Amino acid sequence: MSSRRSASRHSEGSKVKVRAVQGTVLLGLVGAAGAYVGFEKTVHLTVDGQERTIHTFDGKVADVLKAQGIVTDGHDQVAPAPADSLVDGEQISVRYGRQLDVSVDGKDQQIWSTATTVDEAMGDLGVRGGTNPYLSVNRDQPIGRQGLTFSIRTERHVNILVDGRSIPLDTTAPTVAQALTQAGVTLAGQDTAKPDPATFPTDGENITVERISGTQETKQVPIDFSTTQQSDPSSYVGSQSTVSEGVPGVQEIVYAYQTINGVKQAPKIVSKTVTKQPVNAVVKVGTKPVPNTVAGADGLNWAGVAECESGGNPKSVGGGGLYFGLYQFSVSTWAAMGGSGLPSNATPAEQTYRAKLLYVRSGAGQWPVCGRNLFK
Repeated sequence: MSSRRSASRHSEGSKVKVRAVQGTVLLGLVGAAGAYVGFEKTVHLTVDGQERTIHTFDGKVADVLKAQGIVTDGHDQVAPAPADSLVDGEQISVRYGRQLDVSVDGKDQQIWSTATTVDEAMGDLGVRGGTNPYLSVNRDQPIGRQGLTFSIRTERHVNILVDGRSIPLDTTAPTVAQALTQAGVTLAGQDTAKPDPATFPTDGENITVERISGTQETKQVPIDFSTTQQSDPSSYVGSQSTVSEGVPGVQEIVYAYQTINGVKQAPKIVSKTVTKQPVNAVVKVGTKPVPNTVAGADGLNWAGVAECESGGNPKSVGGGGLYFGLYQFSVSTWAAMGGSGLPSNATPAEQTYRAKLLYVRSGAGQWPVCGRNLFK
């Protein structure tokens, strides 16, 4: 009897201990779950204006972005910074960069912008909406991640000077010609404008219209030929002989005679066209040294004979065109003394040399009147 009561008491004590341990474990699990729930944060993530709410146990902004599959680079904006720690209720903003290829007033540029519409991008480009610019796309045009290509022309003020009056104009025209059209100014005939009608009009620029009338005239103008010289070792130095005559060329020149804004202008060359090429002359030039001595003729007064015959002129032509040079050689006598061409085309030294040869062969009688001067 005593033994059964003892066993019963032992069994009941064991059950109490087990229940105590189970209660302790249960309280621990409940406490841990509460602590785990306490680490969870609610984060509001906005990507290019689209907001989403996230529940996360991550500790940093970068961890949230990674978990959401969001990859950024230096062209993107992330706030707070990816390295910042998260707090419950954090507001994270991500704006992706877009490449914009933009022509602003005719000048191409490339920028990166986080704007999602063209209107928003205008600020990044330094263009304000109040300036009423021209846009090649709508202001509310969305800008996707792939970027956008478009052009902008800001409003510029120009003054058009035409027909004695000034026309002020605010314009976004891409060319001077279109600005003129906008102002109701027409270019007719030879009329033109400065700056060139094809150029971009700049702010504050004066555009001057020139009313032009006039005619054109074509003239045939000769082109001089040049002379090519060839060495001739068989002729004495200083002598020349023509191989072929030169022929002038012809150039057609078109002149414009204009009146600009009522004032006549100096003739202006419009074009030049060579219609006939010149033909160069070819002349042989002697390179053979001229002898200066002839036995039996040196020491005589050859200058006196030359002065008497030709007045000392080596180019002299006398006797009705039959006698030439210092010593008035006939062509046949000159050739007999070894000369070529006309005596008057030879150098004075060659003429004197051949006169000496003639004297040695035939004496002073070759110069019936002037020969006596040889001995003075």
